[in-house]
Amino acid sequence: MDDLLKTHGEDAPSGPNLEYEPVFAEMEIAAQPGEERQMGDAVIEAEDPDYQTVAAKAREVLALSHDLRAAVYLAQAELNTTGLAGFADVMGYIRYCLEEHWETCHPQLDAEDDDDPTMRVNAVLGLAGADTVIRALRRAPLTQSPAFGRFALRDIEIAEGEIEPREGEAAPDASSIGAAVQDTPEDVRESLAEAAHRALDHAKAIDAVFQTSLPGEGPELAPLLRTLGKIVTHVGAASPEAASEEEEAGVADGGDAPQPARGGVPGRLESQRDVLAALDAITDYYARREPSSPVPLLMKRARRLVGADFLTIIEDMAPAGRENVTLVGGITETESEG
Repeated sequence: MDDLLKTHGEDAPSGPNLEYEPVFAEMEIAAQPGEERQMGDAVIEAEDPDYQTVAAKAREVLALSHDLRAAVYLAQAELNTTGLAGFADVMGYIRYCLEEHWETCHPQLDAEDDDDPTMRVNAVLGLAGADTVIRALRRAPLTQSPAFGRFALRDIEIAEGEIEPREGEAAPDASSIGAAVQDTPEDVRESLAEAAHRALDHAKAIDAVFQTSLPGEGPELAPLLRTLGKIVTHVGAASPEAASEEEEAGVADGGDAPQPARGGVPGRLESQRDVLAALDAITDYYARREPSSPVPLLMKRARRLVGADFLTIIEDMAPAGRENVTLVGGITETESEG
């Protein structure tokens, strides 16, 4: 994408609006999926577009013009053909257009209608399309195991019970996904983690541009941010680089370095540090969304007891029961004091 990060001229920095040119129409036609069909009781899913053609036409447009519509089509095409890395590259291009060429990139704000942003907002909203970009993100491979195969975010969601598999679909299990993660070559895991982080950073920056320039009027990118955030959580947990950084942070804080995950679904709680972070996240949620709830009090108490021994927990939760526990367990006073 580096060859497209350029100004197209002093008079028209973003180049011409190619919306009514044949190449633009060809791109839009190529990007349309086939129609869903029904044969008896069976429903045959709509065929995907020819993403190679979509990408080629979109690049023809972008070679001449900073056009967000073409960029969103290209992002979808790259995601379906090259995966997260290609998607992250195009997200960087969209960010560049909005940050560096807000006044001139296409579709421009409607100067004849008090700078109405509707066309631009709708163009970028395509990044959060449930049946296009979000669907492709949830199906993008997050593992490339020679032995156990490829698994995506959707597979992880099924394994964790977050969503149900389709009728007749075999549900992946957590152990298989965990094994695939561990069997994925280290350089591939690092590349996936880096691409996911880049894509999320660009998405946040794109959202920030609209919040600054069009407060309250920008596209609703929450589905995109949420999905990328989940991907980052899972590939980050599988990344040796992320694990190393986490270990260094634990040592620097004076705590025990977290143990690396051995199997299981990436993103699961694998250490006391993970547990503490989860409890803090729950406390933060209730503090922001339900400030009158007593849950934060319980979470803070639970946090205090993470890592505590059995007698300490009994003494904290039921002080009167400590004597009975020591009696039944045959624990001497010296042992109970540590």
